[in-house]
Amino acid sequence: MKILIAMLLFLRVSTYVTALGSGSNLDGAQPGSTDGILQSIENANVTRTGEDLLVTRKDARTPIEMVFTRCQGLGVRYEENQWWVLPINATGAQVDANRALWILPLAATSKDHSWHLELDGGDLSAKKTESGLTVTLRAKSVTLSRAAARPHSDPFGHRFSLEFADGAELEEALAGFYWGTILPSVVEKTMAASFPYHSGYVLSTLNVNSYAGSYPAVDHEFQIKGRLAMGSEADLDVVRRMIELQFKLMNDDPENLYRMPTSVQPDGRREYHVRRNSQDNRQNAAMFPLTGNIEVMEEAWRYYEARKDAGWLRSNIGNLEHAAGWILSNTDQYGRVWSDVYYEDQVIKDGRVTQAQAFAARAFVLLADMEDLLGRRDEAARFDRAAKKMADVLVAPLPIGYWDAKNGRFIDWVDRDGKAHDHIHLLANELPVVFGYTTAEQAAQVRRLIDMNAEEFERFPSFVAAKIADYDTTEIGSGGPYDLCAAGRYWYWDAAFRESQQQSEVMLDQLKKVAAEGAKNGYFMSERYDMDHVYYIDGKDAHGAEKYYEYPNIFAAVLIQKLLGLTVPSDADVSVAPHLTSYGSVELGIPEYALRYSYGQDGFVLKNLSDRPRRYKVDLSAPGFAATHYRLRSKSQSGIVGARCTLTLSAQEEARWTPVR
Repeated sequence: MKILIAMLLFLRVSTYVTALGSGSNLDGAQPGSTDGILQSIENANVTRTGEDLLVTRKDARTPIEMVFTRCQGLGVRYEENQWWVLPINATGAQVDANRALWILPLAATSKDHSWHLELDGGDLSAKKTESGLTVTLRAKSVTLSRAAARPHSDPFGHRFSLEFADGAELEEALAGFYWGTILPSVVEKTMAASFPYHSGYVLSTLNVNSYAGSYPAVDHEFQIKGRLAMGSEADLDVVRRMIELQFKLMNDDPENLYRMPTSVQPDGRREYHVRRNSQDNRQNAAMFPLTGNIEVMEEAWRYYEARKDAGWLRSNIGNLEHAAGWILSNTDQYGRVWSDVYYEDQVIKDGRVTQAQAFAARAFVLLADMEDLLGRRDEAARFDRAAKKMADVLVAPLPIGYWDAKNGRFIDWVDRDGKAHDHIHLLANELPVVFGYTTAEQAAQVRRLIDMNAEEFERFPSFVAAKIADYDTTEIGSGGPYDLCAAGRYWYWDAAFRESQQQSEVMLDQLKKVAAEGAKNGYFMSERYDMDHVYYIDGKDAHGAEKYYEYPNIFAAVLIQKLLGLTVPSDADVSVAPHLTSYGSVELGIPEYALRYSYGQDGFVLKNLSDRPRRYKVDLSAPGFAATHYRLRSKSQSGIVGARCTLTLSAQEEARWTPVR
């Protein structure tokens, strides 16, 4: 039977290649010769090379032309010593690529496969037509290969594979979110090419008829988290440009206060000061006046970790100090940050906000670390003192601090009249624990609180507060109660809390819920999910912007960093701390990771798939081995180690951990 199948496949490929080489339209070729969205190839000979097709130009004076139907495209270009991705969605749009082009079926669930054109010299133009895509190749040859409708790889073809219970579902969702939303949101050299601010301009929603701006406050943070998790060189270049756009917007502040704007619009208009009324018009609050300044410190640190680029960090440390200066100018003598609204643009928080206080304290710790890394000891000490002051008051009891000792939880915010507002806010309680600021008793009370309200928080990851029905019209913004239910931004930090508590099953359940919901809608997700609960009881489970960035990016970050446990620390190439709940294996060919690990009853195996030695920090405290020590064996070392260890593996070297019980 295997021989028969092989012969049939050979005959199919031979017929297909003959038809392509003829230069005819594939619809009129021999039966079985057409291949989904690929319609024709003109002026070329097509030969098979392994699993790929080599397309070679016949007439050197005329370009090769390919026609695809019912598709969308994404080009890859290397220019100015950096990578650019060029999505092609709108009819009439054209991009010029010099490294690669991906042509994908319109539907994520299409039975047609996608195509990958990889250039080795020359360039190409791809133009979106009403029926599909026309590709003009100015190259001697090009390699043409097939992939899934949504490739399980980065833009360079480096694959990822998840082989464990529920892994196939999560892998498909990662591919769908990455190619459907994360990559197409980058419009720097396409839609935004002529914008006053174009480098680093990334959309928050693909529905540009609703919102065409780029949002440095809030949105950039989570766009960056998703791209850092994916880790391709193209993604990392986008991250750097997004951070540098934030710095430029800070420096363009007309008041020279180095404020991060809420948004920048296509015409260059910047929203540095946006205020919103409550529904009853009795209260008013500023939207995100400090959010972006706080976020950019973590973004810069994470980017440094990914690339270990001390030169970039040194050249931008002044920008980070300016960001800190604006925060400190809004911090009182007790170390309390008067942030106004943070994350929730439809909740009126005119005062000091607990989650903002926690984020600010953590950001100043990271800034002190960056200063120390650059040898700037005095600056490091100054920001470390500020961080400690912020953290100390965070966990202090009301009325000075944020801890409600009577009810055993952190409140949400305190307004400028001194009134505490509290609806059992999720992040207000989780963040002080995640960042290690609480006392042991506070941490225990928070854990009990989260467990008691798990049904509300986990309806869909993750609900903002347990008692959302209790918000009144003075607390809800004039635009409606969008922020009072689930949001991807909350899910990321909720997952960080679950990771810190080793609640791997909860994280897996969260990922499965989002993957399943994404699958219903072609892996597009809308803003403010699951609203058919207390507000907007209309049978719809989403309100706000369609094809929104948030859940796709957070899904990538939670899956790769939290469940798979793969991150890039400052002192190693990769950190491996899996939280898998079943035996299986994980492989990420993306060069930032370039590894495979497997988890089984007999132990844990890690292999370096790169062509150079790499340093790994491995933490096996989460998998259920019921062991505190392991026998570590590799080609270069052997011995007994704890659940956490650091080791270096040479190119293609493998290490094995066997539990010592």
